[in-house]
Amino acid sequence: MNDAPRPVRIAVGLWLATAVFILFTTAGLWFQRGEIEQLSGRSSDDVTNFLIALTVVGVVFAALYGWLTRMFLQRRNWARAALSIVAIGHMLWLLVVGVSAASLVTLLLICVAIVFTWQRAAAQWVAEVREQ
Repeated sequence: MNDAPRPVRIAVGLWLATAVFILFTTAGLWFQRGEIEQLSGRSSDDVTNFLIALTVVGVVFAALYGWLTRMFLQRRNWARAALSIVAIGHMLWLLVVGVSAASLVTLLLICVAIVFTWQRAAAQWVAEVREQ
């Protein structure tokens, strides 16, 4: 990564920060389980099933971001497109689940990461591999 231009390093940092933030946010929901039960009026089993579903989806997105970021660092051009497609799917998922402060932070991280991923310097850096 030392030879990567600054926009690539920033994009990588943002993608990894997004993955970590997803995991911390998901873990935090488990600590708020009692409050979720009270606010939703749902049974303990319903809340547990909901949290399990959110955890599975969160871990899948975090793993995809981590793996695709690694592929991006290996200068795989398809990884840039795949990161963007996964991110758009993730944004839609966040809008379906509901808007919260954590989801707004996640949306912001994703949007800024996409911008840096598609900057000209990143495209040139990935293209250099094909020229060699």
